[in-house]
Amino acid sequence: MAVVNAVVVVLVLLGAAGLVYSWFFYLAQMKKEPSDWRTRATLVSLLLVSLAVLLWPVMLVLAPRADWGSGAGVGHQIEWVEAWHRPVLRILLVAFVLGLFARPKLILPIAFACVGAALFLLASTAC
Repeated sequence: MAVVNAVVVVLVLLGAAGLVYSWFFYLAQMKKEPSDWRTRATLVSLLLVSLAVLLWPVMLVLAPRADWGSGAGVGHQIEWVEAWHRPVLRILLVAFVLGLFARPKLILPIAFACVGAALFLLASTAC
């Protein structure tokens, strides 16, 4: 189990690094190039991954409160968090597929960003 946790942590960290690298590369290098379909696929993929990452704190802030000591409202809170999994994971899947059509230098970082974001969402909201 410790090995699985270590792999998840490494993938989440690689995902964060991939997202930061992809945005840096896009803003520093690709803004100077003429826009084509690969550039637009890269931008849309990066926007979708960033949206999925930004939805995580929104989900937690809007989640109904529960008293974990007495168990009051815990079921409703779990249902709320689980309801967010499907749309966020679908956003990440679309970003992953679009990332396969991105600039060749950014395919792997965007893929790591999608996988890392999905693992972070699932690991941080597991009950």
